Amino acid sequence: RLDWINKDLSLYYEIDEKEGKGVRPVWVPKNDIRVAEPRILRFVKNYGDVTSGNMLVKGDNLLVLRSLVEMFKGKREKDKVKCIYIDPPFNTGNAFQHYDDNLEHSEWLTMMRDRLFLLRKLLKNSGAIFVHINSEEMHYLRLLLDEVFGRKNFLQIVTIESATTASYRAINLCPVNVVEYLLIYAKEKNKFDGRVVYVEDNYSDDYGYYIENYDQSHEKWKIITLDQVIYKQNKIKNWREAKEKWGQNWKEIRTQLKAEFALQNAEKIVSLNTLQKPSAGIQEVIEKSKNKRNKVFEFKRKDSEPIFTYNGRTLAFYKSKIRNINGKETPSRILTNIWNDISYLGIGPEGGVTFLNGKKPEALIKRVIELSTDENDLVFDSFAGSGTTGAVAHKMKRRWIMVEMGHQAENLIIPRLQKIAAGKDQSGISEAIKWENGGGFQYYKLGESVIHEQDMNWALKAEEMAEAVFLHFQYR
Repeated sequence: RLDWINKDLSLYYEIDEKEGKGVRPVWVPKNDIRVAEPRILRFVKNYGDVTSGNMLVKGDNLLVLRSLVEMFKGKREKDKVKCIYIDPPFNTGNAFQHYDDNLEHSEWLTMMRDRLFLLRKLLKNSGAIFVHINSEEMHYLRLLLDEVFGRKNFLQIVTIESATTASYRAINLCPVNVVEYLLIYAKEKNKFDGRVVYVEDNYSDDYGYYIENYDQSHEKWKIITLDQVIYKQNKIKNWREAKEKWGQNWKEIRTQLKAEFALQNAEKIVSLNTLQKPSAGIQEVIEKSKNKRNKVFEFKRKDSEPIFTYNGRTLAFYKSKIRNINGKETPSRILTNIWNDISYLGIGPEGGVTFLNGKKPEALIKRVIELSTDENDLVFDSFAGSGTTGAVAHKMKRRWIMVEMGHQAENLIIPRLQKIAAGKDQSGISEAIKWENGGGFQYYKLGESVIHEQDMNWALKAEEMAEAVFLHFQYR
């Protein structure tokens, strides 16, 4: 159990409206109205399709979360949030342009605890939360998430290569720190229905065999090495002639030629594998193929593809590795918890917005959404920043809600989402998913408190006062 100073209290921040930041934090009881009041969300304007259900809310995300939790209480399970992605301040001691990322440790833990508690309430039972963090608070965050979501609901820690040693984002230590992390928790692990995601992979020499006469029956198949095929195509007899013809990089050239040929002939390219713990029936066929060399045997299965054996090995077909990823046919592998294939370089122009040190690649959010949602599911981000989460969710035809306290709500997020809806943003993942245009969103601002200087806030309109009071007492 994680403990810290003033754990039994909450933090109230006075809001600097001009800068859009919380300033001068004050420790207050958890039930203090300044941190516990669900307020009305005041509608400001529609952008694009008014039926989309997408929402951008400007205001202190703790109070907005209080309001949303009450608003979601009456919703059906299918209409609740499926995926939460948040990229909170990392507490690094740096003063960023848009965030004061320099909270004391106990303040940071309290700030995160109170928000995570409310975020969990918004999730549907099959949903998950992805929290982006760096090494400064990662291990404390893990314990905090264990406390809020339950250790049993932990899903994964993903390591993201977010910088290079030449990048300004790499911290100047040795070993150089070039990674950030995603901590992933389910609302209820036994109900979480995550998706299987595949990523691009390189050709592997393991798939180094070719079936010359694939169109004939398997008993007549003739299997040769892929090297032989490449040598024959290039009128070369062996590796010595390849080296003489192609020079010192002859191996790399041969591998590239094999990769291109394998992709074009994937159904005829195989790997010879040793099957671990085969069934008795399969083992019998394997033994047959050991005794009758250079002959292919078949083991038929009722509900699956047959297994072919050759010289005591089983055939694995390259075509099973080929998938359409981001619009092109490519060899693939199942996604692991090390993500080093998403570049942070060159993401500045994405969305046409500048957000120094805080912007995340659209490709990263795309992967998070692919892992946890289907079309029309609801995605939520309470630290919206430059609006990347909503931008990607919008393009991927998910519903979204974002919350942002700072002026970037109007200066960055609204213009970015307007361009997407109008089809004027072809940056980021747009080309890969063939984004055109469509959709819209509604813009809200967090309403005022019902209390003003120890009296009712009579500046509120009658209907606003009524809604605020009913919301405060958990009625709609």
